[in-house]
Amino acid sequence: MISAFDYKKFKKENKSAKLLFLTHRKEILEQALTTFQGVLRDNNFGELWVDGKVPTNYENVFASIQTLNNRLENLELSKEFFDFIIIDECHHLTASSYRGIINYFNPKILLGLTATPERMDGGDIKEDFHHRIAAEIRLPEALNRKLLCPFQYFGISDSVDLTKVNWERGRYIPSELSNIYTGNDRRVGEIISSLRNTPKIIMKLEL
Repeated sequence: MISAFDYKKFKKENKSAKLLFLTHRKEILEQALTTFQGVLRDNNFGELWVDGKVPTNYENVFASIQTLNNRLENLELSKEFFDFIIIDECHHLTASSYRGIINYFNPKILLGLTATPERMDGGDIKEDFHHRIAAEIRLPEALNRKLLCPFQYFGISDSVDLTKVNWERGRYIPSELSNIYTGNDRRVGEIISSLRNTPKIIMKLEL
């Protein structure tokens, strides 16, 4: 939402400002496109570039990282084509799949959005933004200001054996974790079993 208002303000001063919104999931792109259309009051604004959908003029594009990264070698857009680039979940910027895109384009404004700016591998995402943080709010402050709904965590025991998973650069290799946790229904079964055996709790939330 904040990025949509930022772009709206930029567009007032730059009428033909071309936008590129990047993220890794189709669902987020669809939500972002709807949000921008509402803020700009233009139901025809923007096009999706994901899951087989291709823009017609590329002026205001909501694209997946994977799709754009796979098209970089044959991309017929200049480095300065987009004036305003927004990268959602920008804590992934140090990943190779993002570096090609960041190094290729040279926008007037590069805006990154993330809820987890600190990376476990020590990578510094602020370098791409000249170490400038436009706006910041942490979870405790957001809760105190009643910007978020109250929530409650429930932890359950996890019997999945991770001793054979390779450790690299301060963390487990994601692909190996994915294979273990999604390769069978064991962990899902444990979660369902724990939920069924947990006493029902009724919570009244003041929204």
